[in-house]
Amino acid sequence: MKLFLAVFCAAICVVYVSGETCTVNSDCVNTSCNTGNTVICQHPDGAGIQPGGGLCTCEDSSGGCVLASDCYGSNANLNCPDNARHCQDNTCICDRFPIGRRGITSE
Repeated sequence: MKLFLAVFCAAICVVYVSGETCTVNSDCVNTSCNTGNTVICQHPDGAGIQPGGGLCTCEDSSGGCVLASDCYGSNANLNCPDNARHCQDNTCICDRFPIGRRGITSE
């Protein structure tokens, strides 16, 4: 029972941190990144900055990119799988919004 409780508490912490919402970078107090990376508040494309509408994530401050594939593997110091990496403003980030969000419009 104690093991179940410990695992449950750990899962709640992971969900809480992975879902940390933000408006500006300084709102990201529970998100941690690899050494040398920066915590940022990522907002969805096209939506502009909405209060509480961003998600905290990490950016690799050490290099630039043009394509998402420039951020794959060891090309970027990110702690997320390749399919969650994105090139935003020529910087590799762990993308926190669903893949394929571009081109989705509200009618």
